[in-house]
Amino acid sequence: MYPVGSNGASQAILDARALADRLRGAEHARHALWMYEQERLPMTAQVVQMNRRGGPEGVIDAVEARAPDGFGNVDEVLSFDERKAIVRGYASTAGFAREQVNKAA
Repeated sequence: MYPVGSNGASQAILDARALADRLRGAEHARHALWMYEQERLPMTAQVVQMNRRGGPEGVIDAVEARAPDGFGNVDEVLSFDERKAIVRGYASTAGFAREQVNKAA
């Protein structure tokens, strides 16, 4: 896990919740561990891949790509909705979206 936005710690918290949920619902610990791995491994791999491409700094990268010589108003380079979509897309993938974090256990 790249050290971007405290992702290691954040993913560890999400891992702990997923593992606890799987252990609580499984008849055998080995099956719980297998289910946990099936759930979390693809998700964490995707976060790692996104971080290698810039992660949550995608907004900065997009602005730099569109205005390499600078700008006077960021809204003229990348709209608020575009910036919000980049940030929310990353948050959703990383498991930080409000509806994901606040889901019932």
